[in-house]
Amino acid sequence: MAQTQSQYAPLEQTWLRRKRDESLTVDALYRTVTNPQGAIGAAVFGGLVFLAVFADVLAPFGEAEQIRGARLLAPSGEYWFGTDDLSRDVFSRILFGLRISLYVSVVGVLGGGLVGTAIGFISGYAGGWLEAVLMRFVDTLLAFPFLLLGIAVLAILGTGTSQVALALGIANIPVFARLARAQLLTEKERDYVLAARCLGASPPRIVGRHIAANALPPLLVQVALAMAFAVIAEATLSFLGLGASPPTPTLGIILSDGRRWLFAGNWWFVLFPTLGLSLILLSLNFLADSVVEAIDPHRRHR
Repeated sequence: MAQTQSQYAPLEQTWLRRKRDESLTVDALYRTVTNPQGAIGAAVFGGLVFLAVFADVLAPFGEAEQIRGARLLAPSGEYWFGTDDLSRDVFSRILFGLRISLYVSVVGVLGGGLVGTAIGFISGYAGGWLEAVLMRFVDTLLAFPFLLLGIAVLAILGTGTSQVALALGIANIPVFARLARAQLLTEKERDYVLAARCLGASPPRIVGRHIAANALPPLLVQVALAMAFAVIAEATLSFLGLGASPPTPTLGIILSDGRRWLFAGNWWFVLFPTLGLSLILLSLNFLADSVVEAIDPHRRHR
């Protein structure tokens, strides 16, 4: 039995390698997770997501729970990250803040990315007046700075977690639309697209089944970069009072509360949420660099 398995092992490995190489997207993901830098980024980001999802179980205190006699205590064995000016555990608030910050960034980037990618693919494949109308809409959104557009949306819709996610999604639409259109125009002229047309494939099938699979790797890079920018934007909007309303914690709100006590010797109030933001940004940038290296043959060979 063992001899039979060893006999077919090379064939199985060859089949897996061939199936992996059939799609540039699958191949890029495989190279990303096998890259040490990508593996570290994925592990760190996955760990942060785990902490955020299970914050209710892992946090020793509630997100707004006040502890009697524990005002502005330094980090210790009981309070790992110290306490704030309202006697709340900073470690617990950071865990719940991670959940909200990651939720807002993921929903905003994926929502804006899907809409923008659809606009880019439709306009690039259809061409003509439809392309002109869609791309002028994209150019209009692109004329506004990222953060200013988010503030304008929040001024209309009001403040809150869902509103911030919607604002980030709208701000991400033009970037993904232009990138998706550029990728589709490149792939549209390939021989495999001509072959699919000759076989009678419909435009939705050509775009969704053939072009999208090969145009996706650069979009994955943009997803990682956009999530890093979205985390910063969410923290900035919350810092300015345009995000979630207190006492709901986000990393930006915790930083906003701690800035008043920074020069009073309460360094932990600002240090630990800043480290949380830094870990998110570093892990996402590691993932983005690994995806770039996976899809760029020149960097991969170097």
